[in-house]
Amino acid sequence: MSLDVRSIVDSIASGARARFQKRRTLLSFEEYLDEVVAHPQRHLRNAARYLMDVVEHFGVDEVKQVTGNVRRWRLFDQPFDEGRGRVAGQERVQAALVRILENYVRSGRIDRLVLLHGPNGSAKTSIIQALTRAAEVYSQTDEGALYRFNWVFPTGSVQRGALGFGGSKSTHVGSYAHLDASAIESRLPCELKDHPLLLLERGERERIMNELSSTMPETVGASSALPEVLRVGELSLKNRRIFDALLATYQGDVKEVLRHVQVERFYLSRRYRQGVVAVEPQLSVDGYSRQITADRSLGSLPTALHHIALFETAGALNDANRGVLEFNDLLKRPLDAWKYLLVATEQAQASLDHTSVFLDVVMLASSNELHLDAFKQHPDWPSFKGRMELVTAPYLVRVSDELSIYEQQIPHALTGQHIAPHALEVAARFAVLSRLEPPDADDYPAAVHGVIKSLTAVEKMRLYDDGEVPERLSQREKKELRAVAQRLFEEHSGGDHYEGRHGASAREIRAVLLNAAQDRRFDHLSPIAVLDELRELVKARTSFEWLRRESERGYRDPAGFIDQIETMLARDLEEEVREAMGLVKKGSHVELFDRYVKNVSAWTKGEKLTDPLSGKLVVADEDLMASVELVLTGGGESGEDFRRGFIAQIGAWKLEHPDDAVDYQHLFGGWMKKLKEDFYAQRGGAVRRIEEAFIKLVDGDVVGLDAHEREQAVHMRASLHARGYTDNSARLVISWLLRRR
Repeated sequence: MSLDVRSIVDSIASGARARFQKRRTLLSFEEYLDEVVAHPQRHLRNAARYLMDVVEHFGVDEVKQVTGNVRRWRLFDQPFDEGRGRVAGQERVQAALVRILENYVRSGRIDRLVLLHGPNGSAKTSIIQALTRAAEVYSQTDEGALYRFNWVFPTGSVQRGALGFGGSKSTHVGSYAHLDASAIESRLPCELKDHPLLLLERGERERIMNELSSTMPETVGASSALPEVLRVGELSLKNRRIFDALLATYQGDVKEVLRHVQVERFYLSRRYRQGVVAVEPQLSVDGYSRQITADRSLGSLPTALHHIALFETAGALNDANRGVLEFNDLLKRPLDAWKYLLVATEQAQASLDHTSVFLDVVMLASSNELHLDAFKQHPDWPSFKGRMELVTAPYLVRVSDELSIYEQQIPHALTGQHIAPHALEVAARFAVLSRLEPPDADDYPAAVHGVIKSLTAVEKMRLYDDGEVPERLSQREKKELRAVAQRLFEEHSGGDHYEGRHGASAREIRAVLLNAAQDRRFDHLSPIAVLDELRELVKARTSFEWLRRESERGYRDPAGFIDQIETMLARDLEEEVREAMGLVKKGSHVELFDRYVKNVSAWTKGEKLTDPLSGKLVVADEDLMASVELVLTGGGESGEDFRRGFIAQIGAWKLEHPDDAVDYQHLFGGWMKKLKEDFYAQRGGAVRRIEEAFIKLVDGDVVGLDAHEREQAVHMRASLHARGYTDNSARLVISWLLRRR
């Protein structure tokens, strides 16, 4: 089948033409005013309001965490790019950034530079890029339409007389905005992307905006102020000179001037430096100007403009106007290169060689803590501090958030290579443990003082991630610890040495994972190889400041963390492998615990309960209760005392949750785990035989293997494959477990 190239081209052209018309790409000034009246909320906004609309456009989710529900704005998940560029965690940073935008909107002006500061690799740049990428996508929608304008001067055959093209009468009626290219002598774009409404006289403009704003819905929780840049702003110097020259030529007829205005839709783009610009550390001011009327190629301008000096502006300030200007590692630049920001942020203007530019731009910057600490000692710090909004961006301290980074990045980096279960989790656990700070027990109520003082780094990590509290604690202590979880999470957030300032960065851990993937002992990324690479990492004390910090109460102890992570890995693998064997029905320990609860309840009340087999009423099963209590207490507590305390805990929970069913997993998860471990401990020999049979099966050495053991090994193999293992990765961890035992 041959392709009809002509049909393809015609189809492409037809689609492009339809999109061009649908998006209303080129408008006359009058057509643009129709758009403003129809959709005032789209056009009566400055850069801050626009970004706030971006945030609201993609929506928000409530995320349940141990420390309470938090809001997570969906744009940071980058759903429009299939999650590429997603920001893991950092909900507090998101909230701070959105709060600042809301303040800009309420005040109607942008008078601060937002500085995200934190350790290297804490996602500062990723947060900014996620916001600007969302803004790019939003600008492609109808709701996100942005417009600037150009000056259009027709050829002499279309316009004659007043502008110096010859003749005395115009042969064209209406706007020149939609003239064919052949009928246009010259076209002067506005490189600053001045808002088209600035073409209206200030008083008239404000009257129209006030009238239109009364029809707009209330936004951001309170009525937004009309943007100052539209209320009292003015055209850029070049546009003002052209406007005034035309107005004089047409003897004050504004309608004739506006005929030359072509309103054009534009789209935000980082790639093309249109409304989104990133500036790397450099020595120069971020803009310049040059005269354009001296350029001989512009001799086609009408005579009416030949006597005025027109300057065009260029550079980052110019390109970012009406959008976002991002300063990467701002404090690495010499101070003199960005002192202009003192005025630019407060007064929204910057002086260039031949002109001043008036800005409508949100300025976002990033800096690491080392440079910020040094800057705070500079004499100019107080001046800059008053013109900055500081937002702390720490390392992540929740394993699930950290893990999501590697789940997104590592499979792409190791295309085709198997990643064994737990390999990424081992790395994420180490990263988080390296960042945690010891809590100050003296800052907490006396009732929980001892618990806080004894809280280990691993216990704190688990509490942050899923609310797991140490099983060593009493029920009262568990309850008190959960009650202060939020306080624990925020304890260090206000100081210079906040939790998450120090520790291994995601970049360093990513390097560990990639190095582990090159381990010649394995054909996959193994958690064992990751542990070995972490041990190599912690030897480099001279390379990383966080490795040289003094250990305190088991915190800041990288080498010790690796040993603890290895123990956690072994426990996780033991449970995983045992469940894969199918020696016991899944959830049977939960059923056993449920039977125990029912028997204890009947025993306490002196009632009988129904036997599930015979259907007859029987007394509580003393043998069942005693066998369970022996596992849970180790024989160190009388059965009667244990039962009464047990029922009291359930009663206390019901008082606090009268409408909810008892969550036994939440209250007694540790005890259920003990029952499961006891079951396997009693069958240690059987477990080992099945593991050895599995290794023989994988190695192809099944001669002399018992048929029943072979059947169990085949079942175990299928179960482990379903959990994400290959034969090699499963064989490795089972051999490792056998050696450890």
